[in-house]
Amino acid sequence: FSNQGEVYSVRIPLKNVQTVHRLEQLLKVHLLAMTCPGVLLLFLTCIQLVHPENVGWKSFLAEDPTEFHDLPLVWEDTTAVPSWLSGTYVRNGPGQITFGSPRRQLSSWLEGFAKLHSFKLSGSSVLFSGAMLQSPNYVASVKKGELVPQITLNKFSSDEEEWTWWEKLQIVYKAFTGDEMGNNNPAVWRIGQENDGIYLAVTDAKVPTRFNISDLSTIGQEYPPSYPLTLNGCAHYMREPGTDNSINFNFKKGFTGPPWVEVLRYRPEHTYQTPEVIGKFKPSKFSYIHSFSVTENYVVFLFYPVIIDPKRYAESNFHVFELFDGSNKTDTTDIFVVNLKNGDVKGPFPSDWAYAAHHINAYENSDSEIILDMTPTPFDNMKDYLKLENMLNPPAEGTKEAEISTTDNLEVTRYKININTGDVTTSTFPNTINSRFINHFDFPTINEDYRGKKYCYAYGLSAFAYSRTALVKKNVCNPAEDKVWYTENHYLSEMHFLPQPGGDSEDDGTLITIGFDGPKEQSYLLLMDAKTFTPINTAYLPHNIPWSAHGMHFPEANFPVMAENKKKQEKQEL
Repeated sequence: FSNQGEVYSVRIPLKNVQTVHRLEQLLKVHLLAMTCPGVLLLFLTCIQLVHPENVGWKSFLAEDPTEFHDLPLVWEDTTAVPSWLSGTYVRNGPGQITFGSPRRQLSSWLEGFAKLHSFKLSGSSVLFSGAMLQSPNYVASVKKGELVPQITLNKFSSDEEEWTWWEKLQIVYKAFTGDEMGNNNPAVWRIGQENDGIYLAVTDAKVPTRFNISDLSTIGQEYPPSYPLTLNGCAHYMREPGTDNSINFNFKKGFTGPPWVEVLRYRPEHTYQTPEVIGKFKPSKFSYIHSFSVTENYVVFLFYPVIIDPKRYAESNFHVFELFDGSNKTDTTDIFVVNLKNGDVKGPFPSDWAYAAHHINAYENSDSEIILDMTPTPFDNMKDYLKLENMLNPPAEGTKEAEISTTDNLEVTRYKININTGDVTTSTFPNTINSRFINHFDFPTINEDYRGKKYCYAYGLSAFAYSRTALVKKNVCNPAEDKVWYTENHYLSEMHFLPQPGGDSEDDGTLITIGFDGPKEQSYLLLMDAKTFTPINTAYLPHNIPWSAHGMHFPEANFPVMAENKKKQEKQEL
C-alpha cells in the first residue's frame, strides 16, 4: 500500500506451494474487480509473495534403484529441438545408499552405489533408461540386506556399526583381488574403438566397471595388471587433442620403495590392461588428484598439499576420507608437466597452497607458457559437504551459511606456468555482471573441440547452500559477456556441450543436462542454447534422477531403435 508517495511492501511467507498459487489467483481476481487502477498497479509492483525455499529438495535426494528401459520422452512445448541431436547421453550418480537394514547405511551421498541413466537421442526423439551397476559389493549387499565389508568414504553414524576385525580382514583380502571398493560412481568414459567401445563407469579407484551402452547392463569389473601394484584411478580421463586416444594416470608401487606416477595413453586398439606408458616420475607428494589437464603437447598435473596416507587404512576403519590430510597450509601445490610426444617431465614447479577437484582447460600460450584454468574447491568439502545429514538440511536464506558456495570464497583461477623457468602466477576473473554465481562454480565443461587449445567459454554449476543452484556460462576472454541462468526451487547439475555440426563459433551448440523441479518433485531433461544461454525445451522424466555429479555424451552410440522411433514420429506428424 502507499501513503503520500511512500511505498510499503507486504511479505507473506507461505509453506504450501498450492496455497501460494491459489492466493495469487484470488488476489489478481479481487484487484481486477476494483475500479481503482492505482491499487492494481500497487499490487503488481509492491506485494511480494515469498515462495517457500528448498521446495522438494529432500525428494531430490531420494534413492531410487528402479530399472527401466527405452521409455520415450515428450517435450514440454512446441519449440523445435535441434534435428541434428544424436548419440547417447549417460549420467552416473548415486542410486542407492541403504539395503533394508538400519545398520551401516552410507552417510555420504557421494558414495551412494552407482546408477546409470541414459538418453538415446535422435533429433526430437529421446529414449530414457536407468539401471544400477551390478558391482560385486553392490550385488552382495542387496543379497544380504546390509552393506557388506568394503572400503567407504566416510565413517558410519556410530562406533557400534564400524567394521569388526574379522570384517577388516575380509576387506584386506578384497584389496588383493581388487574388489575392496567396486562402486564406480560418479563418471563414465569410453576407451577402445568407436564402433566397438569399452564403456566404463569410473571413479578414483583402480577398478572401473564395464557396461553395455545399449541397455546399461553390467559386463564386469576391469582389473589392472597385478604388478606393479596399482594404487588408484582417476575419474576424469582426457581425450588427447586431435585423436581418439584417452589419457590418464596411475600411482604405482613395488614391493619396496616409494610410489611413482605412470602417465598412460589408451589408443583405440588398447584394452584397459594394455595402455601405453607415456612417461614416469616420482611425485613430490602422494596427493589426491581427481582431474588433470592436457594441451596439444603436454599433460599437466597439480600435486596438491592434500596428502593420502594408505598406511593408516586399518586404523581408519577403511574409510578413505580419514586418510586425507590437508592441514599444512604452508605447503605448496607442485606442478608437473609431461611431454606427450617423448615422456619428458618438467617440474616440480611450486605454487601457493591450493586444492581443486576439477580443471577447466589448459592450452599452450607460447613455446614456454601454459595457461591452465581450474575451479578451486575447499578440501573440507570433499569430506563434509556431501554428508547426507548436511545435504538434507540446507541453511535458510538470509543466514550467513546460506552465502557460502561449494567453492567457499574461492574463485575460478587462471594459472600461468612458464615451463622453462618454473615460474607460476595466478589470477582470477572480474565479476562484471555482479552475480554471486559467475566466478564461484564447479563441474566445468567446455566444447571438447577446444580441449587443450585456446578457448573462451566454460560452462559450470554454481551452488550456494546446496540448493541455490545456477547454471553459468563463463567467458574467460571477455567476462562482460558472462551469463547466468537461475530458477528458484529448481535443482540443476553438470552440463555437457554438444557442438552443432558445421557450427561457426565455439559456443555454437546445445547444452544438455538434468534438472529437478522442486514444486513438481520431478526430474527433467533440459536443453540449453549454448550461444544465448537460454532454455530450448524440457522433457519431464517418468523416473527421477537423484543428485548426480557427472555425465558424458557419446556421439558414436547411435541405435536403430532411435531411427525407427523417429520415423514413427514423423509419420504421426504427417
